[in-house]
Amino acid sequence: MKSGSGDDPFAETEPDPDPDDQQDEAMDVETESTDVDRTSQPDIPYKFRRDSVKQDRKQRPIFIRPEVEERESTFLRNLEDEVGEDVYKTDALEAALVVAMDNPDLVAEKLREWGYDWEQSTAPR
Repeated sequence: MKSGSGDDPFAETEPDPDPDDQQDEAMDVETESTDVDRTSQPDIPYKFRRDSVKQDRKQRPIFIRPEVEERESTFLRNLEDEVGEDVYKTDALEAALVVAMDNPDLVAEKLREWGYDWEQSTAPR
């Protein structure tokens, strides 16, 4: 009765499984674990992944006119009202830049107001 120290004398023996079945089972298990990983571990938003507001950012100088600078605090207050919480100025300005990059037509419209695409022939002499 004692054939080996780790053998279970009551275990049922099964014939060796078909190698194709093992591959299918392995693929099923792999697919299941991948699906579970995707659903159980959602992406963590950038705001919570970082240790500081400046992490992974480069500082870039930007020159703005006084009338634009005067609008900044109102912009931040309106943005915080919209979001429903305090927003870092760095995050707000970068988000505004990204939105502008996603909407070049809006930026072009503003640039035209500032004189871009203005024909010299229509300029007063």
